Amino acid sequence: MLKVLIADDNREFNELLSDYLKKEPDFEVVGSAYNGKEALNLISEVEPDILLLDIIMP
Repeated sequence: MLKVLIADDNREFNELLSDYLKKEPDFEVVGSAYNGKEALNLISEVEPDILLLDIIMP
């Protein structure tokens, strides 16, 4: 199972993507971040295999 971290400042999109991935057996959503600082902290904490990152984000 691949650990996925989602980082996007658009909360609706973040939650939609998270809900979709939670239904997939090969992925485990290990966190959601809403800004770059949160994303960096979570990367260190949960060590995801995949980071889905919005490139235009505070």
